[in-house]
Amino acid sequence: MKRILSARGMAWILLAIVLFALLPIISVLASSGIAALGDCHLNEARAHSCMIIGMDFGGVLAFMFVAGWLALATVPIGAVAFVIWMAAAIVLYIRSRNSARRMG
Repeated sequence: MKRILSARGMAWILLAIVLFALLPIISVLASSGIAALGDCHLNEARAHSCMIIGMDFGGVLAFMFVAGWLALATVPIGAVAFVIWMAAAIVLYIRSRNSARRMG
């Protein structure tokens, strides 16, 4: 029987699902951390000036911070994708076990 996906392929798919689901949260944490390091004010109301290494990153940090709201969509989608991934992993495991029993 031809193997559809390797364990490495399944691991890459799982990593992609987790990154997709958590990227907005990572964005919020990163923007908050950068703003704290630069001693800058950060909120959802508007972009505040944030001078770091001589450049104003206020707009970028505000965008990264507000992008956290995307987690309301990506986390549930990632959870559904994880359940589908888990079902596929179980099916592939059972198939590989059964084919190994038939071989030897």
